Amino acid sequence: MKYSISTEKTKLAVEAIHDYLCHKSYWAKGRSLESVKKSIDNSICFGLYDSEDNMLGFARVVTDKVVFAYLMDFFIFEEYQGNGLGKKLMKHIIEYPDFQVRLWFLATDSAHSFYEKFGFSGLTDPDRYMFKRDENYC
Repeated sequence: MKYSISTEKTKLAVEAIHDYLCHKSYWAKGRSLESVKKSIDNSICFGLYDSEDNMLGFARVVTDKVVFAYLMDFFIFEEYQGNGLGKKLMKHIIEYPDFQVRLWFLATDSAHSFYEKFGFSGLTDPDRYMFKRDENYC
């Protein structure tokens, strides 16, 4: 399958991204369209497309481009899964010139073995890291 990857936000199928995140993902259930648009505006986004520019997958990264990068909302639309496209998108993101940073972060419930192929591992010193969660925000 021929594909391309772009950071051009005008190419993104925002409504399809919202539908996937809001209705099909486990991590963003109920996220509003407005929140998805705002997260896209404030992130470096990657769209994965076929030769006719149909969107196959999406991911976004928040980074300072020096110390850290946080990978979020990484997915391949269900009908395109199982073709190695996730690996191609992940490799592209990890090798992206602006992301040669010291620390990468992500959160996953079920894809540990996938991300381990790209050098991710569990926290070696989890007592040093903290987070704050707003249970009322999606």
